[in-house]
Amino acid sequence: MSDPLIALILVLGTYLVGSIPTSLVVTKLVGNVDLRDVGTRNIGISNLTNQIGAWWAVPVVPFDIVVKGTLPVLLASDKMLDLGVGVEAAAGLAGIIGHNWSIFVRLQGGRGMATVLGATGALSFPLLIVYGAVASLGVLFSPWKDSAAWWLIAVLIMPVWAVLLNLPAGVIGFCIGFTVVTVLKRMTSNSIRNADGQLSMELLRNRVLFDRDIRDRQEWIDQQAGN
Repeated sequence: MSDPLIALILVLGTYLVGSIPTSLVVTKLVGNVDLRDVGTRNIGISNLTNQIGAWWAVPVVPFDIVVKGTLPVLLASDKMLDLGVGVEAAAGLAGIIGHNWSIFVRLQGGRGMATVLGATGALSFPLLIVYGAVASLGVLFSPWKDSAAWWLIAVLIMPVWAVLLNLPAGVIGFCIGFTVVTVLKRMTSNSIRNADGQLSMELLRNRVLFDRDIRDRQEWIDQQAGN
């Protein structure tokens, strides 16, 4: 079997594994709860913990990090199949895209944060450190405590860090791809049309910058808690 065919099978297989809606499966098995109908209606970890408790994230998080994120990159690496950094990056992105737009639940999905940690760590551990540090330090030490905005900042400067760390072009491509995926996910995770059905630039801005429909974080949390 040729390397291009193996690479294609790996990337497509990673997308399918990434598409497994782990949080949705666990909440249905444990609490007979469909995350698409409750809370934020997102099928990611945050809604899972709100609905059935944080302990049930324990089996989900390692699966999303290791199986969806880390393992595909390692399979493509010179430690195993030696398919090249470009395929490693493609596999990492495929797992994230599968998690965010699952083929098994009509292209719904979570935010892919756990999966990107696994993929990024496998591609470059120093890159993972600086990526997480930007958001964490911003939330902890700046007067602006909006974590969604800080994670967006961390994502946007991720390609810059990859260049500064002199990482391979494939890893830089991964960072650029992840930036595009993050913005698209925020834009498409909820409608950007107002109550009259018109496209709303305010909603679009809030979705991209703050990952919610309104700017005020606490008001948004209160609204979701009441749904």
